[in-house]
Amino acid sequence: MPKTPTDICIAYFSRSGHSKHLATKLAAELHAEQIEIINPAYAGPILGYMRAGYDSLRQKSALRSQQNVSFGGFGHVILVGPVWTSFPAVPLREVLRSEGDLPQAVSLFLTSGGQSSPEKAFETAVSDLGRPLVATGFLPNSAEGSEEEDLIIARFLPELKEPEALSVRS
Repeated sequence: MPKTPTDICIAYFSRSGHSKHLATKLAAELHAEQIEIINPAYAGPILGYMRAGYDSLRQKSALRSQQNVSFGGFGHVILVGPVWTSFPAVPLREVLRSEGDLPQAVSLFLTSGGQSSPEKAFETAVSDLGRPLVATGFLPNSAEGSEEEDLIIARFLPELKEPEALSVRS
């Protein structure tokens, strides 16, 4: 029996595909809508990677993400993306800092290919957002497609089950 759709949106930024994989898996599990956050400045294998690291270290972006992303109508937005230089990826930070229509319920699920600990990234996200996150998750890229990935996701999902966070669309 199919689940009833919820008002959850999975908004993701993915340079290499790891975060997109996770976002797709979460969206399927939660029957949520997916929105890709696009920032062309970080496309390309070498220059995009270098610019991503540079902008992350500077903690700002030279180019804004797409301007037409709307979260109106969603009760909960789960941002998914990588950790860059111990911070959430710049496009995620742009969303967190935006004065847009983010709902009260915002969660963050990060991926990482390196040794970065997620704690600093989560603290930075809370500071950027200006309020606590509902739930946080962290998936090392090395766990992608493994039983460990399934366990990490299984631990994350119950954190979302606040009454307002999973209200059914009318």
